[in-house]
Amino acid sequence: MTTCIDSRNDVNAAELDAMLSSIEDLPSIPETLIHILNVIDDPDSGPAELADAVRRDAPLMAKILKLANSPYYSPRGGIADINRCVAVLGYRTVRQVAVCVSVASSVVSAVEESAGELDYRELWRHSVVTAAIAKHLAQLVDHPDPEEVFTAGLLHDIGKFVLELYAPEKYAQLVRERASDQARLVDVEFDTFGFDHAMVGECFARAWRFPEILARTFGSHHDESSGRDTGNPHWRDTALVTLADYLANTIEPARSDLGFDPSHCDVHALHLAANITVKAVEENLSAMRESIANASSYLSIS
Repeated sequence: MTTCIDSRNDVNAAELDAMLSSIEDLPSIPETLIHILNVIDDPDSGPAELADAVRRDAPLMAKILKLANSPYYSPRGGIADINRCVAVLGYRTVRQVAVCVSVASSVVSAVEESAGELDYRELWRHSVVTAAIAKHLAQLVDHPDPEEVFTAGLLHDIGKFVLELYAPEKYAQLVRERASDQARLVDVEFDTFGFDHAMVGECFARAWRFPEILARTFGSHHDESSGRDTGNPHWRDTALVTLADYLANTIEPARSDLGFDPSHCDVHALHLAANITVKAVEENLSAMRESIANASSYLSIS
């Protein structure tokens, strides 16, 4: 396995690799996802190759088609096959949906079956809300690929799911103690494990050969400068997800403690990094809430 965290982080990469390898309930990367990621990496691949990769997994294809016919993507519905899905929604959208569904079907389902203490349903709801807001923000700043930002937002907290599989009792206790101490979750995680969920998420992304934008966003989404000062080439994407994470916890607060406290954030810095004014966010609150409601179809994809 390649090093899961790059040299910009002062953390024991070998220890993180060992942690991932030690989790018995952590599924291996699905073979279908490997094919999908190969299509994404291959500049000569296109819609036909993506459709062929998705067809390898009938349950996955069914979930993708269900989402494709949801109000979030196609209010009129009527998309019955994967070729039509790619034609209507576009190659970029379908490939991102395929990645999201593959990961949710593997990791979130593993947490569900582990019978741990983490409120994984609420954590997944927060992930969906963050993704919907992140995509909306990306569209506001004319991002070239809002769907990629959606994926980064949907999976930004994947490290929390992994930590739940790694040490469910310790992690539940850690979250409870954080609530009483009012400390930043990432600080408590680092004090307890020697790494935090952002680092774990980046490590997981590299182990599963995710695109660099996802790995960097997972690892930097609690950095209010969005990794710009540390040379993160995807700092703009990270800034959008970081702001979306904050907004998700203020517009649609979690119904259980997920370890995020908006009061710890420098709100001015978050908006500045994303190049979006507070006024612009306020003017788009109604549209964001509509996007969140339409994205609810993602709540049942695991």
